[in-house]
Amino acid sequence: MEKKETIFALSTPYGRSAIAVIRLSGSNSLNVAKKLTKKKNFSNRAATYVSFFDNKDSLIDRGLIIFFKSPSSYTGEDMLEIHTHGSIAIINKMFEVLKKISGCRFALPGEFSKRAFINGKNDLIHFQGLANLISSETEQQRIVASKQTFGQTQNICKEWRRVIVESLAILDSAIDFPEEGEDYNLNVIVKNLNKLTKAAKNAIEFSHTCEQTYNGQDVIIFGPPNSGKSSFYNLLCQENKAITSSIKGTTRDKNTTQLEIFGQKAAITDTAGLRKTKNLIEKKGVKKTLQILDTSKNFILVLSPDSFSVKNSKFIEGSIDKIGNKNLVVIYNKKDLNSFTSVKTKWTSQINNLRKLKSLSISCKKGKSDYQMLITLMKFLNKNLLLIDRDLNENYYFFERAQISIISSMITDLEMCIKNIKNIEIASDFLSKTLSSLDTVYGKSNFEDRLEIIFNKFCIGK
Repeated sequence: MEKKETIFALSTPYGRSAIAVIRLSGSNSLNVAKKLTKKKNFSNRAATYVSFFDNKDSLIDRGLIIFFKSPSSYTGEDMLEIHTHGSIAIINKMFEVLKKISGCRFALPGEFSKRAFINGKNDLIHFQGLANLISSETEQQRIVASKQTFGQTQNICKEWRRVIVESLAILDSAIDFPEEGEDYNLNVIVKNLNKLTKAAKNAIEFSHTCEQTYNGQDVIIFGPPNSGKSSFYNLLCQENKAITSSIKGTTRDKNTTQLEIFGQKAAITDTAGLRKTKNLIEKKGVKKTLQILDTSKNFILVLSPDSFSVKNSKFIEGSIDKIGNKNLVVIYNKKDLNSFTSVKTKWTSQINNLRKLKSLSISCKKGKSDYQMLITLMKFLNKNLLLIDRDLNENYYFFERAQISIISSMITDLEMCIKNIKNIEIASDFLSKTLSSLDTVYGKSNFEDRLEIIFNKFCIGK
Protein backbone atom coordinates (compact mmCIF):
# COMPACT_ATOMS: atom_id res chain seq x y z
CA MET A 1 0.00 0.00 0.00
CA GLU A 2 1.35 3.44 -1.00
CA LYS A 3 0.94 6.12 1.62
CA LYS A 4 0.45 8.83 -1.02
CA GLU A 5 -2.80 7.21 -2.12
CA THR A 6 -5.96 8.70 -0.67
CA ILE A 7 -8.78 6.22 -0.58
CA PHE A 8 -12.52 6.90 -0.62
CA ALA A 9 -15.69 4.85 -0.23
CA LEU A 10 -19.34 5.14 0.62
CA SER A 11 -19.87 4.41 4.34
CA THR A 12 -23.67 4.35 4.16
CA PRO A 13 -25.72 1.85 2.09
CA TYR A 14 -25.87 2.55 -1.63
CA GLY A 15 -29.38 3.62 -2.55
CA ARG A 16 -31.95 6.33 -1.96
CA SER A 17 -31.82 7.75 1.57
CA ALA A 18 -31.92 11.04 3.47
CA ILE A 19 -28.14 11.34 3.64
CA ALA A 20 -25.08 9.60 2.26
CA VAL A 21 -21.63 9.63 3.88
CA ILE A 22 -18.49 9.33 1.76
CA ARG A 23 -15.32 8.73 3.70
CA LEU A 24 -11.74 9.55 2.62
CA SER A 25 -8.38 8.74 4.21
CA GLY A 26 -4.90 9.78 3.16
CA SER A 27 -2.51 12.70 2.98
CA ASN A 28 -4.48 14.30 0.14
CA SER A 29 -7.77 14.51 2.08
CA LEU A 30 -7.57 18.22 2.92
CA ASN A 31 -6.67 19.09 -0.66
CA VAL A 32 -9.73 17.10 -1.83
CA ALA A 33 -11.92 19.12 0.53
CA LYS A 34 -10.59 22.36 -0.91
CA LYS A 35 -11.11 21.25 -4.53
CA LEU A 36 -14.67 20.04 -3.90
CA THR A 37 -15.82 23.09 -1.96
CA LYS A 38 -13.64 25.98 -3.19
CA LYS A 39 -12.98 26.73 0.51
CA LYS A 40 -9.47 27.13 1.89
CA ASN A 41 -9.85 26.60 5.62
CA PHE A 42 -11.41 23.76 7.63
CA SER A 43 -11.41 23.39 11.40
CA ASN A 44 -10.35 20.05 12.82
CA ARG A 45 -13.28 17.85 13.93
CA ALA A 46 -15.88 20.48 13.12
CA ALA A 47 -18.80 20.15 10.70
CA THR A 48 -18.79 22.82 8.02
CA TYR A 49 -21.79 23.56 5.79
CA VAL A 50 -20.50 23.78 2.20
CA SER A 51 -21.39 23.54 -1.48
CA PHE A 52 -19.89 20.70 -3.54
CA PHE A 53 -18.71 21.42 -7.09
CA ASP A 54 -17.51 19.24 -9.96
CA ASN A 55 -14.37 19.90 -12.01
CA LYS A 56 -16.34 22.34 -14.20
CA ASP A 57 -17.45 24.37 -11.15
CA SER A 58 -21.03 23.17 -11.51
CA LEU A 59 -22.95 22.69 -8.24
CA ILE A 60 -23.46 19.04 -7.28
CA ASP A 61 -25.11 19.40 -3.87
CA ARG A 62 -24.92 21.19 -0.54
CA GLY A 63 -24.09 19.40 2.69
CA LEU A 64 -21.55 18.96 5.47
CA ILE A 65 -17.85 18.24 5.47
CA ILE A 66 -15.83 17.14 8.51
CA PHE A 67 -12.03 17.09 8.54
CA PHE A 68 -10.06 14.87 10.96
CA LYS A 69 -6.40 15.79 11.32
CA SER A 70 -3.89 12.96 11.69
CA PRO A 71 -3.06 11.18 13.94
CA SER A 72 -6.35 11.84 15.80
CA SER A 73 -8.55 9.98 13.34
CA TYR A 74 -9.90 6.48 12.86
CA THR A 75 -7.10 5.49 10.48
CA GLY A 76 -4.37 7.64 11.99
CA GLU A 77 -4.19 9.57 8.69
CA ASP A 78 -5.87 12.77 7.55
CA MET A 79 -9.52 11.87 7.05
CA LEU A 80 -12.56 13.46 5.52
CA GLU A 81 -16.28 12.79 5.84
CA ILE A 82 -18.55 14.15 3.13
CA HIS A 83 -22.26 14.29 4.01
CA THR A 84 -24.56 14.73 1.00
CA HIS A 85 -28.18 13.97 0.22
CA GLY A 86 -28.67 10.24 -0.28
CA SER A 87 -29.40 10.35 -4.00
CA ILE A 88 -27.86 7.67 -6.23
CA ALA A 89 -27.22 10.35 -8.84
CA ILE A 90 -25.39 12.56 -6.32
CA ILE A 91 -23.32 9.64 -5.00
CA ASN A 92 -22.32 8.59 -8.53
CA LYS A 93 -21.40 12.18 -9.44
CA MET A 94 -19.26 12.56 -6.31
CA PHE A 95 -17.46 9.32 -7.14
CA GLU A 96 -16.88 10.54 -10.68
CA VAL A 97 -15.31 13.76 -9.40
CA LEU A 98 -13.18 12.04 -6.72
CA LYS A 99 -11.78 9.54 -9.23
CA LYS A 100 -10.45 12.40 -11.36
CA ILE A 101 -8.52 13.96 -8.47
CA SER A 102 -4.87 12.91 -8.62
CA GLY A 103 -3.83 10.41 -5.96
CA CYS A 104 -7.42 9.32 -5.15
CA ARG A 105 -8.86 5.84 -5.66
CA PHE A 106 -11.67 3.61 -4.46
CA ALA A 107 -10.95 1.85 -1.15
CA LEU A 108 -10.72 -1.93 -0.99
CA PRO A 109 -12.92 -3.87 1.48
CA GLY A 110 -11.69 -3.21 5.01
CA GLU A 111 -8.92 -0.87 3.87
CA PHE A 112 -9.83 1.91 6.32
CA SER A 113 -9.59 -0.53 9.25
CA LYS A 114 -6.44 -2.08 7.83
CA ARG A 115 -4.77 1.32 7.72
CA ALA A 116 -5.94 1.97 11.27
CA PHE A 117 -4.35 -1.31 12.38
CA ILE A 118 -1.07 -0.64 10.56
CA ASN A 119 -0.94 2.83 12.10
CA GLY A 120 -1.37 1.37 15.60
CA LYS A 121 -4.84 2.77 16.32
CA ASN A 122 -5.90 -0.56 17.82
CA ASP A 123 -5.02 -4.23 17.78
CA LEU A 124 -6.28 -7.08 15.60
CA ILE A 125 -8.69 -8.41 18.23
CA HIS A 126 -10.56 -5.08 18.23
CA PHE A 127 -10.90 -4.92 14.45
CA GLN A 128 -12.04 -8.53 14.13
CA GLY A 129 -14.66 -7.80 16.78
CA LEU A 130 -15.70 -4.70 14.87
CA ALA A 131 -16.35 -6.76 11.73
CA ASN A 132 -18.46 -9.20 13.76
CA LEU A 133 -20.34 -6.33 15.41
CA ILE A 134 -21.28 -4.82 12.04
CA SER A 135 -22.55 -8.19 10.76
CA SER A 136 -24.46 -9.14 13.96
CA GLU A 137 -28.16 -9.90 13.48
CA THR A 138 -29.43 -11.05 16.89
CA GLU A 139 -29.18 -9.52 20.36
CA GLN A 140 -26.91 -12.35 21.55
CA GLN A 141 -24.64 -11.84 18.54
CA ARG A 142 -24.44 -8.12 19.36
CA ILE A 143 -23.49 -8.86 22.99
CA VAL A 144 -20.77 -11.31 21.96
CA ALA A 145 -19.33 -9.07 19.25
CA SER A 146 -19.46 -6.03 21.54
CA LYS A 147 -17.42 -7.85 24.18
CA GLN A 148 -14.87 -8.77 21.54
CA THR A 149 -14.67 -5.19 20.27
CA PHE A 150 -14.84 -3.22 23.52
CA GLY A 151 -14.08 -5.87 26.18
CA GLN A 152 -10.95 -6.66 28.11
CA THR A 153 -9.33 -9.14 25.72
CA GLN A 154 -6.72 -6.64 24.57
CA ASN A 155 -5.79 -5.75 28.17
CA ILE A 156 -5.62 -9.41 29.15
CA CYS A 157 -3.27 -10.13 26.26
CA LYS A 158 -1.05 -7.26 27.40
CA GLU A 159 -1.05 -8.59 30.97
CA TRP A 160 -0.21 -12.11 29.75
CA ARG A 161 2.58 -10.66 27.66
CA ARG A 162 3.97 -8.76 30.66
CA VAL A 163 4.09 -11.98 32.74
CA ILE A 164 5.76 -13.90 29.90
CA VAL A 165 8.33 -11.18 29.16
CA GLU A 166 9.27 -10.78 32.84
CA SER A 167 9.58 -14.55 33.30
CA LEU A 168 11.60 -14.83 30.10
CA ALA A 169 13.94 -12.07 31.24
CA ILE A 170 14.65 -13.95 34.48
CA LEU A 171 15.29 -17.22 32.63
CA ASP A 172 17.59 -15.53 30.12
CA SER A 173 19.51 -13.86 32.94
CA ALA A 174 19.93 -17.23 34.61
CA ILE A 175 21.39 -18.59 31.35
CA ASP A 176 23.77 -15.64 30.90
CA PHE A 177 24.86 -15.55 34.55
CA PRO A 178 24.69 -19.17 35.80
CA GLU A 179 26.94 -18.41 38.78
CA GLU A 180 24.13 -16.29 40.22
CA GLY A 181 21.53 -18.98 39.66
CA GLU A 182 20.72 -19.29 43.32
CA ASP A 183 19.33 -15.75 43.23
CA TYR A 184 16.63 -16.67 40.69
CA ASN A 185 13.38 -17.84 42.24
CA LEU A 186 12.03 -20.33 39.72
CA ASN A 187 9.05 -21.13 41.98
CA VAL A 188 7.68 -17.62 41.45
CA ILE A 189 7.92 -18.10 37.68
CA VAL A 190 6.10 -21.44 37.91
CA LYS A 191 3.37 -19.87 40.06
CA ASN A 192 2.82 -17.01 37.61
CA LEU A 193 2.85 -19.28 34.57
CA ASN A 194 0.38 -21.66 36.19
CA LYS A 195 -2.01 -18.75 36.74
CA LEU A 196 -1.55 -17.69 33.11
CA THR A 197 -2.19 -21.25 31.88
CA LYS A 198 -5.40 -21.49 33.90
CA ALA A 199 -6.61 -18.12 32.60
CA ALA A 200 -5.85 -19.12 28.99
CA LYS A 201 -7.76 -22.42 29.38
CA ASN A 202 -10.75 -20.56 30.83
CA ALA A 203 -10.61 -18.08 27.93
CA ILE A 204 -10.72 -20.92 25.40
CA GLU A 205 -13.67 -22.55 27.16
CA PHE A 206 -15.57 -19.27 27.18
CA SER A 207 -14.54 -18.65 23.56
CA HIS A 208 -16.28 -21.85 22.47
CA THR A 209 -19.44 -20.67 24.24
CA CYS A 210 -19.27 -17.29 22.49
CA GLU A 211 -18.65 -18.91 19.11
CA GLN A 212 -21.68 -21.14 19.62
CA THR A 213 -23.78 -18.11 20.57
CA TYR A 214 -22.64 -15.99 17.63
CA ASN A 215 -22.77 -18.61 14.88
CA GLY A 216 -26.00 -20.15 16.14
CA GLN A 217 -26.87 -23.68 17.11
CA ASP A 218 -27.88 -26.57 14.89
CA VAL A 219 -31.21 -28.07 15.94
CA ILE A 220 -32.39 -31.36 14.44
CA ILE A 221 -36.07 -32.36 14.34
CA PHE A 222 -36.49 -36.14 14.24
CA GLY A 223 -39.03 -38.82 15.05
CA PRO A 224 -41.11 -41.60 13.48
CA PRO A 225 -43.09 -41.06 10.24
CA ASN A 226 -46.42 -39.23 10.52
CA SER A 227 -45.59 -37.73 13.91
CA GLY A 228 -45.97 -34.25 12.41
CA LYS A 229 -42.28 -33.32 12.17
CA SER A 230 -42.70 -31.32 8.97
CA SER A 231 -45.85 -29.63 10.30
CA PHE A 232 -43.90 -28.71 13.42
CA TYR A 233 -41.05 -27.42 11.22
CA ASN A 234 -43.50 -25.32 9.19
CA LEU A 235 -45.00 -23.97 12.42
CA LEU A 236 -41.57 -22.77 13.58
CA CYS A 237 -40.87 -21.23 10.17
CA GLN A 238 -44.37 -19.70 10.03
CA GLU A 239 -44.68 -20.84 6.43
CA ASN A 240 -45.12 -24.09 4.50
CA LYS A 241 -41.48 -24.85 3.70
CA ALA A 242 -41.76 -28.63 4.00
CA ILE A 243 -44.24 -30.87 2.17
CA THR A 244 -46.70 -32.59 4.51
CA SER A 245 -49.09 -35.50 3.86
CA SER A 246 -50.61 -38.53 5.57
CA ILE A 247 -48.36 -40.83 3.51
CA LYS A 248 -45.53 -42.30 5.55
CA GLY A 249 -42.07 -41.35 4.38
CA THR A 250 -43.12 -38.09 2.66
CA THR A 251 -39.98 -36.34 3.90
CA ARG A 252 -37.00 -38.00 2.21
CA ASP A 253 -34.35 -35.32 2.57
CA LYS A 254 -33.50 -32.67 5.15
CA ASN A 255 -34.80 -29.10 5.05
CA THR A 256 -32.98 -26.34 6.97
CA THR A 257 -33.90 -22.77 7.83
CA GLN A 258 -32.30 -20.03 9.99
CA LEU A 259 -34.43 -18.70 12.86
CA GLU A 260 -34.05 -16.29 15.74
CA ILE A 261 -35.68 -17.59 18.91
CA PHE A 262 -35.74 -14.96 21.65
CA GLY A 263 -32.36 -13.56 20.64
CA GLN A 264 -30.79 -16.98 20.02
CA LYS A 265 -29.75 -17.87 16.48
CA ALA A 266 -30.64 -21.42 15.42
CA ALA A 267 -30.50 -23.50 12.25
CA ILE A 268 -33.58 -25.77 12.38
CA THR A 269 -33.48 -28.95 10.27
CA ASP A 270 -36.40 -31.23 9.41
CA THR A 271 -35.38 -34.84 8.71
CA ALA A 272 -36.81 -38.06 7.30
CA GLY A 273 -38.96 -40.18 9.63
CA LEU A 274 -37.12 -42.94 11.50
CA ARG A 275 -38.43 -46.44 10.90
CA LYS A 276 -37.48 -49.71 9.26
CA THR A 277 -38.48 -49.58 5.61
CA LYS A 278 -37.93 -51.52 2.38
CA ASN A 279 -38.26 -48.43 0.18
CA LEU A 280 -34.74 -47.71 -1.12
CA ILE A 281 -35.18 -43.92 -1.32
CA GLU A 282 -36.75 -43.73 2.13
CA LYS A 283 -33.90 -45.93 3.42
CA LYS A 284 -31.39 -43.32 2.25
CA GLY A 285 -33.35 -40.61 4.07
CA VAL A 286 -33.37 -42.65 7.28
CA LYS A 287 -29.62 -43.29 6.92
CA LYS A 288 -28.97 -39.53 6.53
CA THR A 289 -31.00 -38.79 9.66
CA LEU A 290 -29.05 -41.37 11.69
CA GLN A 291 -25.78 -39.81 10.50
CA ILE A 292 -26.98 -36.37 11.61
CA LEU A 293 -27.71 -37.75 15.08
CA ASP A 294 -23.99 -38.51 15.38
CA THR A 295 -22.74 -35.08 14.39
CA SER A 296 -25.27 -32.62 15.85
CA LYS A 297 -25.71 -31.43 19.46
CA ASN A 298 -29.32 -30.25 19.79
CA PHE A 299 -32.42 -32.32 19.04
CA ILE A 300 -36.21 -32.10 19.08
CA LEU A 301 -38.02 -35.46 19.16
CA VAL A 302 -41.56 -35.17 17.76
CA LEU A 303 -44.06 -37.89 18.74
CA SER A 304 -47.80 -38.23 18.15
CA PRO A 305 -50.62 -40.77 18.75
CA ASP A 306 -50.80 -42.02 15.15
CA SER A 307 -47.04 -42.59 14.96
CA PHE A 308 -46.97 -45.04 17.88
CA SER A 309 -46.10 -48.69 17.37
CA VAL A 310 -43.86 -51.12 19.22
CA LYS A 311 -41.48 -51.19 16.22
CA ASN A 312 -41.32 -47.39 16.07
CA SER A 313 -40.75 -47.13 19.81
CA LYS A 314 -37.81 -49.54 19.63
CA PHE A 315 -36.32 -47.54 16.75
CA ILE A 316 -36.76 -44.26 18.63
CA GLU A 317 -35.32 -45.77 21.82
CA GLY A 318 -32.19 -46.71 19.87
CA SER A 319 -31.99 -43.16 18.48
CA ILE A 320 -32.19 -41.65 21.97
CA ASP A 321 -29.37 -43.95 23.10
CA LYS A 322 -27.40 -42.81 20.05
CA ILE A 323 -27.83 -39.15 21.06
CA GLY A 324 -26.55 -39.86 24.57
CA ASN A 325 -25.95 -36.81 26.77
CA LYS A 326 -26.60 -34.23 24.04
CA ASN A 327 -29.40 -31.68 24.32
CA LEU A 328 -32.78 -33.31 23.66
CA VAL A 329 -36.38 -32.21 24.23
CA VAL A 330 -39.68 -33.91 23.31
CA ILE A 331 -42.65 -32.38 21.51
CA TYR A 332 -45.85 -34.39 21.83
CA ASN A 333 -47.82 -33.34 18.76
CA LYS A 334 -51.50 -33.65 17.75
CA LYS A 335 -52.85 -32.73 21.17
CA ASP A 336 -56.22 -32.17 19.45
CA LEU A 337 -56.71 -35.94 18.88
CA ASN A 338 -58.94 -37.86 21.34
CA SER A 339 -56.34 -40.61 21.74
CA PHE A 340 -53.58 -38.16 22.66
CA THR A 341 -53.40 -38.73 26.43
CA SER A 342 -53.58 -42.52 26.32
CA VAL A 343 -51.01 -42.88 23.53
CA LYS A 344 -48.66 -40.38 25.22
CA THR A 345 -48.73 -42.73 28.22
CA LYS A 346 -47.87 -45.63 25.90
CA TRP A 347 -44.85 -43.75 24.55
CA THR A 348 -43.51 -42.98 28.02
CA SER A 349 -44.11 -46.52 29.31
CA GLN A 350 -42.46 -48.05 26.24
CA ILE A 351 -39.42 -45.71 26.35
CA ASN A 352 -38.36 -45.04 29.94
CA ASN A 353 -35.92 -42.29 28.95
CA LEU A 354 -38.83 -40.12 27.79
CA ARG A 355 -39.90 -39.51 31.39
CA LYS A 356 -36.57 -37.84 32.17
CA LEU A 357 -36.73 -35.43 29.23
CA LYS A 358 -38.29 -31.96 29.14
CA SER A 359 -41.44 -32.07 27.03
CA LEU A 360 -44.27 -29.93 25.71
CA SER A 361 -47.66 -30.96 24.33
CA ILE A 362 -48.97 -29.00 21.33
CA SER A 363 -51.17 -29.15 18.27
CA CYS A 364 -49.49 -27.93 15.09
CA LYS A 365 -52.89 -27.85 13.41
CA LYS A 366 -54.30 -25.39 15.95
CA GLY A 367 -50.98 -23.67 16.53
CA LYS A 368 -51.08 -21.93 13.17
CA SER A 369 -53.78 -19.61 14.50
CA ASP A 370 -52.70 -19.58 18.15
CA TYR A 371 -50.07 -16.90 18.64
CA GLN A 372 -49.81 -17.50 22.39
CA MET A 373 -49.12 -21.20 21.84
CA LEU A 374 -46.31 -20.31 19.45
CA ILE A 375 -44.80 -17.96 22.05
CA THR A 376 -45.03 -20.74 24.67
CA LEU A 377 -43.28 -23.10 22.26
CA MET A 378 -40.48 -20.62 21.53
CA LYS A 379 -39.93 -19.97 25.25
CA PHE A 380 -39.79 -23.72 25.87
CA LEU A 381 -37.15 -24.25 23.17
CA ASN A 382 -35.14 -21.23 24.29
CA LYS A 383 -35.07 -22.31 27.95
CA ASN A 384 -34.61 -26.07 27.58
CA LEU A 385 -32.63 -26.44 24.36
CA LEU A 386 -30.90 -23.29 23.14
CA LEU A 387 -29.92 -21.56 26.35
CA ILE A 388 -26.16 -21.85 26.83
CA ASP A 389 -24.91 -23.37 30.07
CA ARG A 390 -22.96 -20.32 31.18
CA ASP A 391 -23.58 -16.58 31.15
CA LEU A 392 -21.81 -14.00 29.06
CA ASN A 393 -20.56 -11.84 31.90
CA GLU A 394 -16.90 -12.50 31.29
CA ASN A 395 -15.20 -9.73 29.38
CA TYR A 396 -12.44 -11.45 27.48
CA TYR A 397 -12.40 -14.25 24.95
CA PHE A 398 -11.06 -15.14 21.50
CA PHE A 399 -13.56 -15.37 18.69
CA GLU A 400 -11.61 -16.44 15.64
CA ARG A 401 -10.82 -20.15 15.36
CA ALA A 402 -7.27 -19.31 14.30
CA GLN A 403 -6.84 -17.36 17.53
CA ILE A 404 -8.23 -20.24 19.62
CA SER A 405 -5.83 -22.63 17.89
CA ILE A 406 -2.87 -20.33 18.61
CA ILE A 407 -3.86 -19.95 22.27
CA SER A 408 -4.15 -23.75 22.54
CA SER A 409 -0.60 -24.18 21.24
CA MET A 410 0.50 -21.42 23.60
CA ILE A 411 -0.95 -23.40 26.53
CA THR A 412 0.98 -26.48 25.41
CA ASP A 413 4.24 -24.49 25.32
CA LEU A 414 3.51 -22.99 28.75
CA GLU A 415 2.97 -26.43 30.23
CA MET A 416 6.20 -27.67 28.65
CA CYS A 417 8.03 -24.65 30.05
CA ILE A 418 6.72 -25.38 33.56
CA LYS A 419 7.57 -29.06 33.21
CA ASN A 420 11.17 -28.26 32.17
CA ILE A 421 11.68 -25.24 34.46
CA LYS A 422 14.87 -26.66 36.04
CA ASN A 423 16.40 -27.04 32.59
CA ILE A 424 16.49 -23.30 32.07
CA GLU A 425 17.51 -23.24 28.40
CA ILE A 426 14.72 -25.60 27.35
CA ALA A 427 12.21 -23.70 29.51
CA SER A 428 13.32 -20.42 27.91
CA ASP A 429 12.83 -21.84 24.41
CA PHE A 430 9.25 -22.91 25.18
CA LEU A 431 8.47 -19.56 26.77
CA SER A 432 9.86 -17.73 23.72
CA LYS A 433 7.50 -19.76 21.53
CA THR A 434 4.64 -18.79 23.86
CA LEU A 435 5.47 -15.11 23.45
CA SER A 436 5.61 -15.43 19.67
CA SER A 437 2.19 -17.14 19.64
CA LEU A 438 0.63 -14.44 21.81
CA ASP A 439 2.02 -11.66 19.61
CA THR A 440 0.43 -13.32 16.60
CA VAL A 441 -2.98 -13.36 18.31
CA TYR A 442 -3.33 -9.61 18.53
CA GLY A 443 -1.29 -8.71 15.49
CA LYS A 444 2.13 -7.83 16.82
CA SER A 445 3.84 -10.23 14.42
CA ASN A 446 4.38 -9.48 10.75
CA PHE A 447 1.97 -11.57 8.66
CA GLU A 448 0.83 -9.41 5.74
CA ASP A 449 -0.81 -12.32 3.87
CA ARG A 450 -3.11 -13.10 6.81
CA LEU A 451 -4.03 -9.44 7.18
CA GLU A 452 -5.30 -9.39 3.60
CA ILE A 453 -7.65 -12.30 4.36
CA ILE A 454 -8.89 -10.77 7.61
CA PHE A 455 -9.65 -7.26 6.33
CA ASN A 456 -11.14 -8.44 3.04
CA LYS A 457 -14.06 -9.73 5.12
CA PHE A 458 -14.96 -6.14 6.05
CA CYS A 459 -17.55 -4.14 4.17
CA ILE A 460 -16.56 -1.39 1.74
CA GLY A 461 -16.10 1.91 3.58
CA LYS A 462 -14.88 0.27 6.80
